[in-house]
Amino acid sequence: MNRRDALVEELRAGGRLSARELASRLGVSRRTVIRDVALLREEGVPIRLDSGGYVISELESVKRSIDQALLGRRILRIEYGDGRGTVTSRDVEPSICLGGRGGHWYLVAWCRLRDDVRVFRLDRIVSAVVTRERYPEPTPDRLAGLADAVAG
Repeated sequence: MNRRDALVEELRAGGRLSARELASRLGVSRRTVIRDVALLREEGVPIRLDSGGYVISELESVKRSIDQALLGRRILRIEYGDGRGTVTSRDVEPSICLGGRGGHWYLVAWCRLRDDVRVFRLDRIVSAVVTRERYPEPTPDRLAGLADAVAG
């Protein structure tokens, strides 16, 4: 694992960490951490700096994965927590990501687990990974289901 990957893993495991804390954990200078964070941000890693230090915005990470899946017509593997907190793994064919009521973002997708169109609240997606598998153009029936989900 290279140093920048290790920095990302430290942030994922440790939450909010200062440049000094990261430098100590990685055995590098504070200046090196700041430079690595800048490079990671340029590469699209959603690291932000707030009053407590650096943190990875998981929601931004999920949005980026959705965008990649949409652009590449790739299957998205998500870990999704329902309203009761039960987490399931699902492979979905993303159709559209949109803002919705109450300031929440939603993903409308064909869920292979349920074999139906589903609407997923982004803040309940625990993780999202773009797979290499491409999904086919939706059939007219599936397009009608997607349209109903967006309208509803």
